[in-house]
Amino acid sequence: MKKIMMLAGLLIGALNVQAATVYTGDKIEGYPVISKLDVDDLEAGKVYRFMFQGASNGIGQHWYVPVLVAKGAQPGPKLGLQAAVHGDELNGTRVIQQVFEKLDPAALKGSVVGAVGANPSGMLANNRNWQLANDGGDMVDFNRIWPGKEKGNAAEQHAWLLWNNLWAGNASLFVDMHTQSRGTEYPLFIYADYRNPQVKQIAELFPADQIKADPGEKGSVETTFVENNIPAITLEIGKPKLYQPELIARSLTGVHNLMIQQGMIAGTVGKTAKEQETFIGNELSSIRAEVGGFAEILVKVGDSVVKGQKVAVQRNAFGDILREYTAGHDGRVLAIGNDPLREPRALLVRILFHNPEPQCADGC
Repeated sequence: MKKIMMLAGLLIGALNVQAATVYTGDKIEGYPVISKLDVDDLEAGKVYRFMFQGASNGIGQHWYVPVLVAKGAQPGPKLGLQAAVHGDELNGTRVIQQVFEKLDPAALKGSVVGAVGANPSGMLANNRNWQLANDGGDMVDFNRIWPGKEKGNAAEQHAWLLWNNLWAGNASLFVDMHTQSRGTEYPLFIYADYRNPQVKQIAELFPADQIKADPGEKGSVETTFVENNIPAITLEIGKPKLYQPELIARSLTGVHNLMIQQGMIAGTVGKTAKEQETFIGNELSSIRAEVGGFAEILVKVGDSVVKGQKVAVQRNAFGDILREYTAGHDGRVLAIGNDPLREPRALLVRILFHNPEPQCADGC
């Protein structure tokens, strides 16, 4: 009997070790490095700053992701926030910083984990993609490879480590923050899988300009969480490579609304999609350049358009018109190409609209 009890104790101890936050013993700029996070083993009522150890690079060093953790004084939901999965999409980094600037862990129920720059490779390269350095180099869309691969390339390994060692067990709700890519722009916009009632509710707590009811994209962060029964949205916050205070403020309002609605913090829910009069559609129409040339966009993000309305003109270097482009649907301008130089297939205008067909009720 004594041996059995000793064996049980050893097994319990092994499980606790396996579940615990793993500190590598290193520090970067004074912040402890972790290779695994377990919010449950952190002392309650505190805010923590870590450097999360990701994949290794060609010179044998690791990529690191700054991580903020607020462990509430009382138990509750676990909110995950992530920014810069695409390296040039930075508004979300400031949203996360401001969330933590205003958090009081003593008054918090549950926990908030914020990954400030999930794709350090792309961030340092001023590029949306993860930069692979093998054999002359290559690029990977870091938002199409989740949940990653333990034995994959550097980008796939990094995604696998984030999924398994940072987020697993530490998020019951998730907001993945993006912007449009360089040369294009969004308003405050949300992709949300409306087939999931919790996801729909989360999306409409944000005072976004537009929401697309969307079945998701295989390999994206949002879809990976939803497929694993963790409600998640993709929050698109305007333009790349700059901070937009008004959109950041509305994003912060949405995060606070979510935390209030979930009982994580006290307060009154602020402006939501209802008060913002958010335009909600279920299908996108992307008008793309048919030839290369100089593009003049005739509409602004947020404009209402009607079918047949001229929305863009493309010219050659001498000013001769090469193509004129019209809207294929009544709807709302979701995105534009704001770089005049447009090669074939480059985005000119993207329109969000409502498709009444039953099969598109939750997104096409």
